[in-house]
Amino acid sequence: MRWPLASYSGVRMARRKIQRTQDDIREYPSYSIEEVAGYIGVPKSTLRAWISGYTYKTRSGVRRSKPLIQAADPGRKLLSFFNLAEAQVLAATRERRISLRKVRGAVEYLRETFGEQRPLLTCVFDSSGQELFVQQLAGSTLEHPLNVTRHGQYAFRTILKKYLSRIERDEKGLPARVYPMKVHGPSRAKIIAIHPFVSSGKPSLRGSGIMAEVIWRRRKEGETEKELARDFNLKPSEIKAAITYFAA
Repeated sequence: MRWPLASYSGVRMARRKIQRTQDDIREYPSYSIEEVAGYIGVPKSTLRAWISGYTYKTRSGVRRSKPLIQAADPGRKLLSFFNLAEAQVLAATRERRISLRKVRGAVEYLRETFGEQRPLLTCVFDSSGQELFVQQLAGSTLEHPLNVTRHGQYAFRTILKKYLSRIERDEKGLPARVYPMKVHGPSRAKIIAIHPFVSSGKPSLRGSGIMAEVIWRRRKEGETEKELARDFNLKPSEIKAAITYFAA
């Protein structure tokens, strides 16, 4: 069953359209596919498939899937910060080994049922096993998570692992800062950040705005981590995080 309008837990949610605007720098085509793939740690071929779709065989012939991400500049294959945030969501589902078929089905369900043209950007997802849930939809928080891999079944659960907490959102619910999934470690501390208004949108150290690549290059040229920490007035753990991020 599909509804043009829906009301969940007393919250009425109408179709809405997220307009691209030149007034928001987060929509500017600022990154190449290679850059985004490197920043979030996914193969370039995988990111291209998310942007351009992929071909698959059916009984009636070969078809091409719809893109999961609408590139800011499709002609030049350039991506925006918002596109990077959408790719981060897909990278998280990939890491959690949620099948692309289920992710695609969830995206199409949200697009068709709720008019969410860019659900990877506007919805806040959770996961449990191989299922995807939405807790925030059309700017409203649902009383119970909605299972979007099962076409809108409710999930009466009290514990859902929030593996997408690495995207900070503004007051409108849109991504404002991304902490790349590529950063490894026991707690995956949020040290490396991508902020559209800091360091030209390049990965930098949170709080200082120093580009991680600058630290990595100086370490590669022979400076020690101790020297870099003293020079940049940073903690050794921050220096190490920057070096590890680019070395990966």
